[in-house]
Parts: sequence; C-alpha cells; structure tokens
Amino acid sequence: MIKQARFLVSNTDYTKCPEPNKPEFAFIGRSNVGKSSLINMLTGHKA
Repeated sequence: MIKQARFLVSNTDYTKCPEPNKPEFAFIGRSNVGKSSLINMLTGHKA
C-alpha cells in the first residue's frame, strides 16, 4: 500500500527528471482517461 505520494515534476524531456533514489511510476495517457483518479485511489485521497 502506498502511504505517501508527492508530485515532483512534469516535463517532456526525461533528462530533466530528478535522479532516481526510490521506485518510480509514470502514468501516461491522453486527457480524461482517469490518470488523476487512479493516483488518488492509489494514495487514498478523495479529491
């Protein structure tokens, strides 16, 4: 179970991403496909 989540960055160039030091997940998709709803469900947030 995920106990904490934090948004770090959004960009189109992977070289600008922070250095990984923990497991990471990327959610990719078009608008209105439910990415935010999935993240909220996984983290237990209602809004």
